[in-house]
Formats: sequence, C-alpha cells, structure tokens
Amino acid sequence: MAVTPDGDQLFGIETASFDSMVVESFSLTTPANRVDLDDGDGEPLGSTVVPQRQEASLTVQMGATSAPPAIGETVEYGSYNVVVTGVDLTEAQADYRRFSITGYIKINA
Repeated sequence: MAVTPDGDQLFGIETASFDSMVVESFSLTTPANRVDLDDGDGEPLGSTVVPQRQEASLTVQMGATSAPPAIGETVEYGSYNVVVTGVDLTEAQADYRRFSITGYIKINA
C-alpha cells in the first residue's frame, strides 16, 4: 500500500464505510501485588501474591461518524466485557479514526 499525502489512505480496509469498531489488536494483562507478611515483632514470615483486576488494551478503527466509547462505558469484545478507563485518538485519515482504548475486565458481568 502506498502512502498518499492527501489523506485518502484507508487503514487497509476495502469498504469505505462501517458503523462499528474494527479491532486491530487486543492485549490482556493480569497484574499482581506481592504482600510481605510479618509477625508482631516485624520479622518476616513470608510473602504472598494478590492478583488484581485484569487490564485490557485495544486498538480500534472507527468511521468518522461513529462516536468512541465514553469513559465508564462497557465495551464487549469476544467473551470479555471491558470497562473503559481511557480513550485516545491516535490517528485520523479520510473517513477513519484510530483509537487506543484502555480499561479493565468487568467481573460478574
């Protein structure tokens, strides 16, 4: 694909219109905290790991007339329900926009 200076380059999408999000990439991380356990005298007894919420990151393409998800909104991707915590516009060309969406996986959905 050649890069065109006039903004007509579509991000590899053949059709010129769509009304939903097209997911380019999806990543899922499961962070955890290490907690040190001490006795009453402050002497270490051991450590344990406490898992946190799963964090998700998506890169999506949207048509220029579609509104990106709002912070706090739930976006469904496959079997995951992602509560949106951040939306960043990373690129805009022709009638398309690319967004990076971050959030956490909703539990008990």
